[in-house]
Amino acid sequence: MKAEGAFAAKREWLRHYLRTTLAEAAPITADNVAVVEHVLMEAEVDAAREALDEAGPPRWRPTPTRFAQQAGTTCMSTSLANGLVSLGEPALEAEATRDERVRRLVDDVVARTSSFGKPGEYRSVDDLFKYLEPGRLRELDLGAGVRLEHDYRVRLTCALLDVVEALWSGRGRLIVQRRAHAHLVFGLERQGGAWHVLVRDPMHAPGPAHGWLDLGELRRDYLWSPLKKLPRLMGPHAFPSLGADALLGHLERYDGMENLGVECPSALLFRAQDAPPLFSPPAPAGAEEGGAGA
Repeated sequence: MKAEGAFAAKREWLRHYLRTTLAEAAPITADNVAVVEHVLMEAEVDAAREALDEAGPPRWRPTPTRFAQQAGTTCMSTSLANGLVSLGEPALEAEATRDERVRRLVDDVVARTSSFGKPGEYRSVDDLFKYLEPGRLRELDLGAGVRLEHDYRVRLTCALLDVVEALWSGRGRLIVQRRAHAHLVFGLERQGGAWHVLVRDPMHAPGPAHGWLDLGELRRDYLWSPLKKLPRLMGPHAFPSLGADALLGHLERYDGMENLGVECPSALLFRAQDAPPLFSPPAPAGAEEGGAGA
């Protein structure tokens, strides 16, 4: 089996396991949905670990990198910039100019996205999607006419298998929010026989400092779970119970959304040519509500 086939096989297994588990637990109610969610998350973590074991050593391994430090409340946009650094963006390669160029990038993201309902200069992964999708990053002047060599995209995700495959291949990085603070997940490492992801907190001083999370922590504490949100989103009177087919229908609708807003605090960052296609084509630049400042 090719290495990539390990991830595809586990995705297929998870789809079958999801349907079987929901059918056995039906009717799903506000009282048992948390237990069902826990069982499904544990299965997802096991599947991710097994896929990584079958795929073998990661094709890309991070090297010590001088990441930038956030200023003010720019953790999300600074994590975007650090993601570009980790992806090897040539315009951010030189340490002598990196901090100034990151500052220009961060300022542009803040200026050209909406501050509505957000504290200070904080932005969401939804804002990153709106900023990157029309190609605004390629318009950015980093000083003296220097521009980024590559274009980039984010794809909202709550799938652990998608995250570990992107990190394993080196094609993607994860920008993820926890408690209104955004982090960059930028690599995989095996420690003591267990897989961990490398996490950069943008509050750290400039340099290579980072932490580690095991896959269970990443799934449980950082990645969004549509199943867990359903009782609150639908309301106490609209959610007396759901059968497996009805609940699967709701989950499939979430999978088909490109823009989940604040309900999805995690997104994979890719070079534009590596990003999975959208379900629907993006709106023309400037056509979205509010223009460049939306």
